[in-house]
Amino acid sequence: MWITTVALYSMCIAHALSNCPDGFLRHADTCYHFSHDTETYNSAKSICHNDLSGSTLVEIETAEENAFLAAEAKRYNQYYIIALNDIAEEGVWVWGESHDKATYFNWGPGQPDNYNADENCVQLAPNGEWIDIPCHQLKNYICELRDEGPEVVG
Repeated sequence: MWITTVALYSMCIAHALSNCPDGFLRHADTCYHFSHDTETYNSAKSICHNDLSGSTLVEIETAEENAFLAAEAKRYNQYYIIALNDIAEEGVWVWGESHDKATYFNWGPGQPDNYNADENCVQLAPNGEWIDIPCHQLKNYICELRDEGPEVVG
């Protein structure tokens, strides 16, 4: 009986920990959606907010998170728009969702280069490096939903 109870409890915990909306993949305390369609930066942000469970365009904050996302990008062999941009001020990279200045970067060689003075958004390459791109360029995108834990009512 004790073993059955422990097994049932473990299955419930595993289910709770993997409980992401359909089309999302869990990693640590976050659920990620890797798009199959291509959109511009602004359209991708809008789709995350309005069509995908109130998610946001992904903000990559650590090397560990970047490695996970890069492994998925490599598996799908796609480049993905992320929320990083310098739209407001050239060379000042901020996250488009939280509006925080970025503290972690994984630029590829020679990046960012602002080619043709028209690259204010960023894509994640399958090798994990970041490349600045025009915000109007059509790319796949990654949305995220953070698990903030249970709501405490008091």
